[in-house]
Amino acid sequence: MKRRFFSVAVLSLALPNIAQSALEEVIVTAQKREQNLQDVPMAISALARELLENNEINTVQDLTKLVPSLRLITRDDPSNSSVRIRGIGTDVYTASVEPSVSIVIDEVPLARNELASFDFLDLERIEVLRGPQGTLFGKNATAGLVHVISRDPASEFEAAGRVTYEQPDSFPGSLTKVQASASGPITDDIGLRVSVFHKEDKGIHEDVLQNNTLPNFTIFGARAKVRWDLSEDFMLKFAVDYQLQDGQATPLAARSANPDKAARSPEIDNNDEENRKVKTFGNNQSDIENLGVSLLAAWDLGATTFTSITGFRDFELEKANGIPDFAGDRVDVDRVGGFRKLETVTQEFRLSSNGDSELEYTVGTLLFNNRVDEVVNGGVSDIPADIVVRGLVYGIPDVSLPELTGDSFGQSVDTFNEIETINVGVYGQSTWHIGDDLHLTAGARYIYEKMSASVKRDDRLYHDETGQELSRTQITIPTRSFDDTAITGSVSLSYDWTEETIVYGTVSTGYRAGAFDLNATDIESAMENPVDPESAFNTELGFKSRLFDNRVELNVALFRTVFEDFQAQILKLGSSSGELIALGSYQLDNAGELEAKGIEVDLQAELVDSLFLHGSLLYSDNKFNDFVTQCFVGQEPGERGGVDEDGNGSCDSQDLGGASMPHSPKVSLSVGGRYEHSFGDDQAYVAILGRWQDDTQFNTEQHPNTIQDAFAIWNIRFGWIDAERQLELAAYVNNVFAQYYVTYIAPFSVVNDRRDTSHYLNRDADRNFGLSLNYSF
Repeated sequence: MKRRFFSVAVLSLALPNIAQSALEEVIVTAQKREQNLQDVPMAISALARELLENNEINTVQDLTKLVPSLRLITRDDPSNSSVRIRGIGTDVYTASVEPSVSIVIDEVPLARNELASFDFLDLERIEVLRGPQGTLFGKNATAGLVHVISRDPASEFEAAGRVTYEQPDSFPGSLTKVQASASGPITDDIGLRVSVFHKEDKGIHEDVLQNNTLPNFTIFGARAKVRWDLSEDFMLKFAVDYQLQDGQATPLAARSANPDKAARSPEIDNNDEENRKVKTFGNNQSDIENLGVSLLAAWDLGATTFTSITGFRDFELEKANGIPDFAGDRVDVDRVGGFRKLETVTQEFRLSSNGDSELEYTVGTLLFNNRVDEVVNGGVSDIPADIVVRGLVYGIPDVSLPELTGDSFGQSVDTFNEIETINVGVYGQSTWHIGDDLHLTAGARYIYEKMSASVKRDDRLYHDETGQELSRTQITIPTRSFDDTAITGSVSLSYDWTEETIVYGTVSTGYRAGAFDLNATDIESAMENPVDPESAFNTELGFKSRLFDNRVELNVALFRTVFEDFQAQILKLGSSSGELIALGSYQLDNAGELEAKGIEVDLQAELVDSLFLHGSLLYSDNKFNDFVTQCFVGQEPGERGGVDEDGNGSCDSQDLGGASMPHSPKVSLSVGGRYEHSFGDDQAYVAILGRWQDDTQFNTEQHPNTIQDAFAIWNIRFGWIDAERQLELAAYVNNVFAQYYVTYIAPFSVVNDRRDTSHYLNRDADRNFGLSLNYSF
């Protein structure tokens, strides 16, 4: 059989039909049209519905259990979380910065990763595209793309219900999720699918001040999808999804502290790397409303298909957090939070060739408009005179020490940001089949980008007891704009070495838009000097093979990606005076050059009937080649390249050339298997899933105390399926050996002491027992 496209390293984790003796074919839409996954010229992980359900893959974070090239960095709320592929992603808090990994739902791109803070509901599959995807998907995919594809209406009536319950072994929280779906034809030409779920997630932290658990979430979600075949050649597909979360912000827990701070707050395990005790004012909030609407129209014109996709997304996040006794028994962070609203409108038109012609092509255009309205509130009180806090949230002008009379001071910062992004992309890609064995694919995209933003900020420093103002700065910056153009592209060549083995080579580029640093202390300068766009140049070599009569698939890919002007977030410490130092603020900068290189090995096999095995390995060496930046907290001149630039004895900068990219463990591994056995007409199964992750540095400045040690997680699941294949009962244990780990470690100190660090946890950092019941008809 002639292959129309070459393949690169591909991991197809579609659970096979155990009754068959070979791996099944998987259809994907990575090239914006349906294709056999083996014919697509890029590295893809395709996760089918059965595998997602059988491993309780309910969120983007859960995907990391199956795809080691994918990571999700979680913090206090979704706006401060990021998705990473091959160790590369966005680690920036400011609302104007767009992601390095694009998230797409049913062919509609999301403007920010925070919009992907939803629970999966009635999915068909998930495709993870590794490496820059600038040609067909445009900006904000310099590291890769995650495409979430929901199920279409069924041709015959079907319905299903699923109940899941999980209970941690030692953490206080529990999780309950109920979901249901129904689908079928309404008329001969119209089909409908409706899905709903309700989830309650109890907290994993112990709030010692409120005698409560944190964070607690209640989430409701629903999706409706209608397909209308107006004729044999013309189809409309309308979809609407909605999720509402009533929840709390994830607390930041102390991990280590200097002796003075630990002694003043003994009820917290300040020097326990497994600490889950926190103190809050009880005003934690993380409420989300997420609405998406899309309309797809497809017109088969014979030799070509014309497709129109219109998308609208409305996302609202209201958050609040408060931390008492930040510096022991003093410094209360009364409020950190605010409100963020995103509205995105997209319109894509494309024309794709049909059939098996020698030359195949896709051309199209995408119009993208995104608006962000944001209110950021911050307030700190009970600041002793011997600690000068400048810039806890954004920064206020320096206040000289003689002005600080009294014993208790406060700071408040209120900011109002408005950001609008307009993007126009025009693209084309074609594949030329040069004979039966050689295939050339090439494409390019032209991008026009415009970003506009305005800022209002009110900063105050005052005396707590009297309310007397020591300093106040009010800044209003009217709308500032910048625009940019870019061209991205890709060229791939593959050769069918044998009927079972393909070798290939790919070159691709990516682009991420520039941005205003809305967190900058000197906001006026930041608005006049936006950070530069980020670009990526990727090369990839490898092979893909199917062996032993389609029972084994082995894929190997070598990659090297160079990022110019990589957008990185650093901790600006501010000025110092003796032992006093500003707490600092996170700010945006361009790293001169970042290089990511490594190897991916993917394997799946069904050597004998009823036994399916799969595994994936990522080895990556991600380093800054050119980046001079801030010192880490507590760094001394001469230590790890620290430089005293002004001769005052303190570290002012360090050269990170050769330093590791944060959140990029060198080795990540996932292995799993499922064995089924029949008992008469009934069936029982056992499934095992394990993953291992190397040491991980979380801090760009290479702080020595922000490293997560390597860890391994093993999950096991036992299940029974009745003879009619309608009822499934399962029991499972996640993190069987109770391996503790964290999702993020941050230096957090009001004094220049490297011993003060904090961390974020998730429920997978404990052994979890679960039960699942699924019924379908």
